[in-house]
Amino acid sequence: MEAKEKIEDEIIGLIEELKEYDNPNGYKLEYEDVRKKLNKPINEIIKKGEKALNFLYELLKNKETWSCLFALEALKEIKSEKSIPYLISFIEKNDKDYWENCNDAMDALIAIGKPAIPLLFESVKKNFADKKDYTFLTGALTGIKDERVYNFMVEITKDYIKDYKKYDDWFEIYMFVGDFDKQENKEVLSILEELFKMKNLSKQEIIEIEDTIKIIRDPEKYEEETEKEIEKLKEYFKKDNNLLGKSKITDKDRKEFLERSSEADDSFEANFICNNCKERQNIKTGLIWSIDKGKENYYSFECEIMCKHCHSHDLELTKNGKMDILGKQMRILDGRDTGVLPVNKKIMIEDKEIQYNKAYEYILKRIKEEPENGELYLRAANTAEKFNKYNEAIELYEKSIELNPKLIASYINLVEIYLNRFDYYEIDDAGKKAIDYFNKLINLFNSQDYNMITIRNKEFIQNFLIESAKRLGLEVQARKIGRNELCPCGSGKKYKKCCLDKEDE
Repeated sequence: MEAKEKIEDEIIGLIEELKEYDNPNGYKLEYEDVRKKLNKPINEIIKKGEKALNFLYELLKNKETWSCLFALEALKEIKSEKSIPYLISFIEKNDKDYWENCNDAMDALIAIGKPAIPLLFESVKKNFADKKDYTFLTGALTGIKDERVYNFMVEITKDYIKDYKKYDDWFEIYMFVGDFDKQENKEVLSILEELFKMKNLSKQEIIEIEDTIKIIRDPEKYEEETEKEIEKLKEYFKKDNNLLGKSKITDKDRKEFLERSSEADDSFEANFICNNCKERQNIKTGLIWSIDKGKENYYSFECEIMCKHCHSHDLELTKNGKMDILGKQMRILDGRDTGVLPVNKKIMIEDKEIQYNKAYEYILKRIKEEPENGELYLRAANTAEKFNKYNEAIELYEKSIELNPKLIASYINLVEIYLNRFDYYEIDDAGKKAIDYFNKLINLFNSQDYNMITIRNKEFIQNFLIESAKRLGLEVQARKIGRNELCPCGSGKKYKKCCLDKEDE
């Protein structure tokens, strides 16, 4: 009895040493420094084995402390089956907030191995039935090599392929299948390749699943390729022109950054979910405007964001879609990407500074003040597009033409909307509309009697006509403007004394 009490006293003393840095001053220290200082008591506790378990379990109640973190590390080394329910409970309580500690709890369960599988199965299956996925708990199960685990992973993956909507909002498929390499069974490759072809996957999910396929197919080759990529990145970040590595950002850096930000990435698609039919899909965004709203950015898109299935405009970025854009923003900083332009919370409309989220409201108010002003309808339509209100924009463009048939920008924008719906969203009726407005546009252009408000220059119109004609399979018959004719910009001057001079500069 005395020997037992002596051992308990020793453990209590070691536990007190482990708690030495559980204070405000201790929390200012780096992990490596604290771990080094507590190396001896941690190793001594591990040597005590199962005798120290109850004392370590007590430390798990204070998840924000250093002693909790080191208790989990000790449990990983002790590898006692008695710890399984405590570790599972710890992850379920703290999965969302204390990921470092939960990662250690997961590693401890994986270290215990197959004895942990029954209780892990019980918890994971119950959570899945309740549409909950505790990432580190699921990771503990899928991180243990076992035929039962492999079969469960295959079952879930097949079910996801069959009906992914059952798993949306609570389950990350790419993280789940990422542990298939630990199961060391190449038979899963055909299932993963089927998963990889799914249309609803985000860019991040596609990359991660593709990596998993490569690892399973040829782990040595994958490791070799990964090392090469790491070396390339290291070399890249050593360059003097790397914006992230500079202590001072120059005007040249800012200019180059804005140029990259303003250059649309025509191949980029972000992951959206339709709030109407609940289909998840990748949609081309064109240039992305990023508006700082404090805790989270608001994004506006150059292209129309429409559901490919039900044609609703009620869509929102998925979590992975937001991550893809954030990754793009980071890559723009060091010159590896384009197409996300940060803009102010305020924008200029009619020479007035307006809050971005009040811009549409403002221009509609102006229309009430001047209901016969076609130019206001054109500006309102342009603003509506920024908020993905394309059906409203179409009505506004059409009204602007009704009031002022010379507004060539309205025809151009209508052609672009319907042409994109025909090309990208494969809406047949939109093709007919695009041709109809294109013919009206070409007639207006050839008349030379048009208003160029909101249009940069005549060259833009000509290029638009040529490109649109190609996409529609039509021939352009555009008449050249005579030097002595009135300039189409509406200035009242002859073309040779107005825009012709500007185009020659």
